[in-house]
Amino acid sequence: MRMKQPFTMLLAAGLLAGSLAACSSSNDPSSSGTSESANSPIKLTYWNTNGPGLDGLIKQYQEENKNITLDVQIDEANHKQNLLTALSAGSGAPDIVILTVDDIPQFKKEDYFYNLKDFGADELQKDYLDSRWKQGTSADGSFIFGIPTDSGPMAMMYRIEVFEQAGLPTDRNEVSKLAATWDDYFKLGETIKEKTGKPLTTDAFFGAFLPKIQQGGEFTFFDKDGNLTMDTNPAVKEAWDYSAKLAQAGLTAQQPDFSNDWKVGLDTGDFATMFAPPWMLGLVKQNAPNAKGKWDIAMMPGGSANWGGSFLLIPKQSKHAKEAYAFIKWILAPEQQLSVYESNGNFPSTPGVYKDEAFTSKKDDFFNGAPVGEIYPKAAEQVTLMDSINNWSTITNEIGQQLPNVEKGADPEKTWTELVSKVKSTLAR
Repeated sequence: MRMKQPFTMLLAAGLLAGSLAACSSSNDPSSSGTSESANSPIKLTYWNTNGPGLDGLIKQYQEENKNITLDVQIDEANHKQNLLTALSAGSGAPDIVILTVDDIPQFKKEDYFYNLKDFGADELQKDYLDSRWKQGTSADGSFIFGIPTDSGPMAMMYRIEVFEQAGLPTDRNEVSKLAATWDDYFKLGETIKEKTGKPLTTDAFFGAFLPKIQQGGEFTFFDKDGNLTMDTNPAVKEAWDYSAKLAQAGLTAQQPDFSNDWKVGLDTGDFATMFAPPWMLGLVKQNAPNAKGKWDIAMMPGGSANWGGSFLLIPKQSKHAKEAYAFIKWILAPEQQLSVYESNGNFPSTPGVYKDEAFTSKKDDFFNGAPVGEIYPKAAEQVTLMDSINNWSTITNEIGQQLPNVEKGADPEKTWTELVSKVKSTLAR
């Protein structure tokens, strides 16, 4: 999904506090939607957002299913709150709703949504990236909340002229080798800084902590039972220390992704590298049109990580769950995900299409002809399952606010201690 406001999504102050209140529903997936005949007119209300690129397919589905009308409603600013209100009240929820990978953990309440396994969704699992599929299920996999839309595997953009000025190779395979590990990446930054005076990356959060922690395993900030482990899990402190080390070495430009300075920096080459999922490429083109041919794409340190993507779910309030599921199954099938990729560039969560010529032949002239159809499928298959525990974004929000202080000279250890204390206080409310 090409997220319209990724910075807000990761760093917006405040998260839905507490757990969602339970609500009862007598809806039965085996009987829901069977009161009308197969040809009776049915209207499905679909709460969408600006990003998944499904508009053309929605129109196609209605043309092929004359009795189905999709009432697509978008209220980007109030999407989550409207859903929370409707679910809590027991009325007003749509037949279908989209939730981002960051948001779905907050809504994993079995009283609120149909278990798509009851419709046979478990048979679809083989078609999707394992890392993405499991983000939409309960911890034991017995409850399927949603089916994945697109995916956000990350790669590393690099500024060709900066590498040339540093006397470094600019071939993307060689660059991938130069930054194969996070230690290699740091050494690369030291070389670039020494030779050119340019920092290695955008900032300490988006340019180090976020991608690194997403390679930290299934449980990072919390254990499988939802208990806070950010202060005891070595992977979290290691990611913090690494990011702080980059900042103290002057290897960050202090230009957070999506900021005005970042937009200028993309155009003028203020930093040497940046981590980018497929949806980010469009933002780069939009914000740095004069940089065509000046950036290329290589693999990122440590493999890859996922940033972005959504799920389609069916609230239990729906009276047309069977029809809603039929729509979801069709629109998120591999064939349709490939179609969206070809038209909008949204990267599929269905690896079976990665071998299609539409993928393998795809290059991006803006990024020096980078074979994105080879790079991103390889990255996607390297992504491991990451945290999908409620309050994950609460912690990344706090970290995103504290790392800039370290970039400005604050003591990393003192800041870390204050960060942990603040997170514990926030979660205790």
